[in-house]
Amino acid sequence: MKVNLGKLKTNLGKLKTKEEHEMRKHVKLLKKEKGMTLIELLAVIIIIAIILAIAIPIIANVIGQSRDRATVSEALNIISAAKLKYAQDGSQEDDPTYDSEALKEYIDFKTEDNDFTVSFDGTTWSISGHPANSVDGVGKSATEGELRTFLNKVSKKNN
Repeated sequence: MKVNLGKLKTNLGKLKTKEEHEMRKHVKLLKKEKGMTLIELLAVIIIIAIILAIAIPIIANVIGQSRDRATVSEALNIISAAKLKYAQDGSQEDDPTYDSEALKEYIDFKTEDNDFTVSFDGTTWSISGHPANSVDGVGKSATEGELRTFLNKVSKKNN
């Protein structure tokens, strides 16, 4: 059986050229697509807007809760400072009351506006006039127990 190599080479060459021709067609079509259409762009913008509409209130709520917890924690730290002062004074007073001026050697205040009062009635410590007293769930004159209860509720709610 004799095979004509010249004819076979020609057929193989044509086959290769047809494949190349098809590939070139596809490449040209892909090159014509330069970017996203207006509808695709609008769809992406709408999806991003929906995600932001959901995320922003959640983030704002988390930030607000963190501020409230920090304010209540600060009030508890002030009460702890008052306890320390009370112990160092030798418990000479029956119902001591401390303000920011009396506690300035125990706490480093970042602002000048500290009009709080910490008092002890013989059994419980309470704080009034502090920003923690305006947090929802904390009273005008909050006891140490109420402040700790608030922190525990918030911690349980977040877990």
